[in-house]
Amino acid sequence: IPQISYASTAPDLSDNSRYDFFSRVVPSDTYQAQAMVDIVKALKWNYVSTLASEGSYGESGVEAFIQKSREDGEWCLEQEMQTALSLAPGQHPRFRGARHEASALAPWCRQAPAPVASLCRRVLEAAKRANQTGHFIWMGSDSWGSKISPVLHLEEVAEGSVTILPKRVSVKGFDRYFSSRTLDNNRRNIWFAEFWEENFHCKL
Repeated sequence: IPQISYASTAPDLSDNSRYDFFSRVVPSDTYQAQAMVDIVKALKWNYVSTLASEGSYGESGVEAFIQKSREDGEWCLEQEMQTALSLAPGQHPRFRGARHEASALAPWCRQAPAPVASLCRRVLEAAKRANQTGHFIWMGSDSWGSKISPVLHLEEVAEGSVTILPKRVSVKGFDRYFSSRTLDNNRRNIWFAEFWEENFHCKL
């Protein structure tokens, strides 16, 4: 069954020999990693640490950044740290691995939106608890992007952060079409009735 994704950015999905029925409308993390490398070069940072959430997205994103850094970089790239998405509420990542010399820390916290926002937030909370406010310049992947929830009430820790987000445009014609779908005019979508029940808390 052909699939078209609006959010899958893992570089592995670019392998047409394995995913020949897969297409996407967002760029691979390889391009995001290159953008991050370009930012590091432009800002003349000389020491960068990376932090990845466990799993294919976080790990492959950091791996792409490391590879691009080896090709283009003239800075010290510290060995990456990883933190688990399965941290229990109240648990925080520890900053034992982040050296004091690091001037920038690039977190790739990737997964479903709610856990990601929570994880990125706990990373900032951990930095605050470790008295590292103002020490790091954060460079976040698109999972952080323009979200407010990771930095709410932690603005002093995140001050000066640079985050990446693919370019987005609003297509008014599509918005009108999408918002006008009803049970009567969208019968060809076999999942629409299920969506309707869940969204409007009803039983058809």
